[in-house]
Amino acid sequence: MTHFLDSVLTEYDDTLSSDSYIDPIGTLIIWSAFGRQVFRNRINSISNDVRNFTLNLFHHYLVKRLIEDDDVHLSHALLRQYQSKDSLNFKQACLIFLENVFVFSILRHEKSQDVESTGILGISNARRLWANEDRPPALIFTHEPVGQILVRQLGLGVSGRYKTPLMEMGFFDGNYHYHKPAYQSRWADAEKLIVGQPKSSLSKAAGKAYEFLKECVSRPIQGGKLPFGDVPADLTRAYARAFASPQAVGSYAKEFWLMQTELNQGAAGAIFDVLEETEDLSPQEAVEQALSHDLAPGEKAKLEHIVHLEPFLADCSLLFTLMASRRTQSTDDIANTWAKFGRDATRLPRVSAAVSEYADLPAIKGTEGAKRLRRLLEVANANSLDAQIRALANYHGSVMQSRGQVSWLNVGDDGTISVHARTVSLPEPDSRTPGSWHNSYYLPQFSSFVNGLRGEAA
Repeated sequence: MTHFLDSVLTEYDDTLSSDSYIDPIGTLIIWSAFGRQVFRNRINSISNDVRNFTLNLFHHYLVKRLIEDDDVHLSHALLRQYQSKDSLNFKQACLIFLENVFVFSILRHEKSQDVESTGILGISNARRLWANEDRPPALIFTHEPVGQILVRQLGLGVSGRYKTPLMEMGFFDGNYHYHKPAYQSRWADAEKLIVGQPKSSLSKAAGKAYEFLKECVSRPIQGGKLPFGDVPADLTRAYARAFASPQAVGSYAKEFWLMQTELNQGAAGAIFDVLEETEDLSPQEAVEQALSHDLAPGEKAKLEHIVHLEPFLADCSLLFTLMASRRTQSTDDIANTWAKFGRDATRLPRVSAAVSEYADLPAIKGTEGAKRLRRLLEVANANSLDAQIRALANYHGSVMQSRGQVSWLNVGDDGTISVHARTVSLPEPDSRTPGSWHNSYYLPQFSSFVNGLRGEAA
């Protein structure tokens, strides 16, 4: 189950699952590939918070240190369960245990000045446990669900959501092996960040957390459960101070993460500079302004691909929205509404021309996304608007069938479009002018990350 969740959460794959009411024509798998190449799999919809990036690295540093510490021996109970400190399940148990300590630490100190609980994964479930006077919160050292605050925490918690970015940067592999030579320079940098300044809040937290973790794995926990009330107060205070908010973390971790992610370089770096200079830009504005920067041809092309691709995908999405906006209408009705949005039968063929070869680009070639893009290009180049509408309906049906779901609508021989699902609201024409964008390409998530790095609220 963990490996399945990893693939769903860390790298989008529309062949595995999707919400039909979010992505009825399957374009997410296309545009996300182009967004990921700009941000090099560092930033996506589930990994974009500098506090969580740093917390995950911090916990992996503690686990790595524990594994390498020859003076630490597992208790008999844990040795029977995990056989070795280097087993994947043991490392997962450590990560979950530490995540839970962190969450309850924030709850214990959330009324303190500057401590921000918003954005902490599992905080809602932890709060309910915290409020239950009959059963005070307790920690269980295990990788099994019984010890998880968050449902499916191995995939949905900090270590699950932020696994792929740290792997891409070169801190560990899929089995959390830290020892490979290629990873050592990364860990040398991480050690400087975490314990390089002994008086820093992060260094103090590392010292207290490591001693606590070492004791918990070396000695049996009485009854298998450790009441959170027994967790040292100085440890919970240290966690709350070091990870008080994304902005607090960004104030000391900015240079480290820019060096590790390289998100201030190339295409991402151009966008970074734009976001540093100007706030509240739309994705379209940010990318178009970034294109004016001096970039190497390959990096510039990443942004140009998006600028050309998005008007096409946005118009495909808009046409389907028109088709699904009423319970029953005709293809002629769609043509009239399409015209109100400033478009006619030539619109899709025209915007598709700029992206006709994109299915063969390295970012997408050979993937399900490439297949989807080719199908949409065929839809766009049908020989009339009526034919485009019918082709888009058939394409939508194939996407839904691949998900094991039923299509929303069908087009009859007489041109009647019948919607079988709930209808969708029409946007205002001035909100979807020709050339406007509909998809985000992870720009809002990157903006959130940048704001955290510079110590400002998102």
